[in-house]
Amino acid sequence: MTHDPNMRVSNAEREAIIAKLHAATEEGRLDLDEFADRSRQAYEARTYGEVERLLADLPDTGGTLAVPAAKRPVPEGPAELRLKPTGSSVKRDGDWVVPRRIVVNATGSSVKLDCRHAVIQTDTVELDVKLLGSSLTVVLPDGAYAVDDNTEVFGSSMKNRATYKGGTAIRFSVSGKATGSSVNFRRERRFLWWRW
Repeated sequence: MTHDPNMRVSNAEREAIIAKLHAATEEGRLDLDEFADRSRQAYEARTYGEVERLLADLPDTGGTLAVPAAKRPVPEGPAELRLKPTGSSVKRDGDWVVPRRIVVNATGSSVKLDCRHAVIQTDTVELDVKLLGSSLTVVLPDGAYAVDDNTEVFGSSMKNRATYKGGTAIRFSVSGKATGSSVNFRRERRFLWWRW
């Protein structure tokens, strides 16, 4: 079914357009300048008529815009997550369920908790750390912030690039001890269409 070209387009539909443009760029159908120009136009567009022409010369558009499906019900996660790696690498990413409390007891290990797309059902996430010769990186979702005032650091580095910016956001509260380790709190990094 084709939309009325005068009808207003939603934010979800704009994001669907950007995703199609990104896929076309990866296939080599658009160069980076064309992708940047069309993406800008997609964000500025107000009606279906303005965005549908951005895909007119690309295959498999069918004249309609795909809207992301509604999210499924949120599963109930565990009350606590305990990670105790030794000489290992541990990573949590994607749409995993973040519990209220996370305990990280790592020795000679690398731990990354990527919470950008995670399901967080509480307003505070408590991180209890005990690190020895290890690294811990926590990537926070948009609007969240980290507080690391209760952490003892010995021969270690602690960087908090996700401090409080105001508003009512999810709070990551960190406590514990880091010896000969590195701890890093940050938000998503972006370059063109890459996100990490």
